[in-house]
Amino acid sequence: MLKELTKNEWLSLLNIPEDRIPTVLVLRGTRNLKSNYAKHRNFFTDIFEVGSPNGIFEDVLIGTYKNMNVGYASVYGDAMASEITHLFGVLGTSLVIQTGCCGALTDSIQAGDIVCVTSTYCGEGAAQYYLPQTQEINASLDLVEQITPSRVVSVEIHKGPIWTTSALLAEGKSEIQSWSHQGYIAVDMETATTFAVAEYFGMQRLSLLFVFDNPSQGEHILLSDTEKQKRRADGEQAVIDTVFAIIENYKNGNR
Repeated sequence: MLKELTKNEWLSLLNIPEDRIPTVLVLRGTRNLKSNYAKHRNFFTDIFEVGSPNGIFEDVLIGTYKNMNVGYASVYGDAMASEITHLFGVLGTSLVIQTGCCGALTDSIQAGDIVCVTSTYCGEGAAQYYLPQTQEINASLDLVEQITPSRVVSVEIHKGPIWTTSALLAEGKSEIQSWSHQGYIAVDMETATTFAVAEYFGMQRLSLLFVFDNPSQGEHILLSDTEKQKRRADGEQAVIDTVFAIIENYKNGNR
């Protein structure tokens, strides 16, 4: 069965050369799988497209960044995040970084700000299959400590716990208020799963998310749509810049 597939079996099934196994995996949580894949593809050279005979894996690559093999995948929700993290966990990738957007749950956070996740509540469905009985999973503290305001110019950074859900349209006022009252500063759809699979395979883990909006504030009347969109773009660029700074630091042995 799929759970029992070994590293060598996956390499053979996907035709991945062993010397291309990435040290770092970057996931982008998004519904827009292909457009984000195309955008991130431009950051790499010597690209190996990861596919499979039956098309299970799409929008996944292994590329070179400053002489380091880095994996990238566009994912949406817990199922996709678990599959890609599982694959690279079996292969021996040592660090996974979750990126994407989130919804803020406190009034002090606005669109475009960055959330650096310190821990995440498993409110989705996949984490339980890797870490039964575990409700909350921590990020790798040494990586969280590397995230400083100086790396994220023009947007504010917030460190704290988040809630991961797998049902975006089931978020109502009562859920948002409950999560906020429990101390969670944001909500996303992938981080808990990515962290659970990473913990299962002994991978280091980090999640950096830009804030799309603040559900607790409704329409967030302090900013017009144009201003919010500009802040989101700035926030996403700051996330990308920070991720590649972390990768470079990791490459140089500062783990």
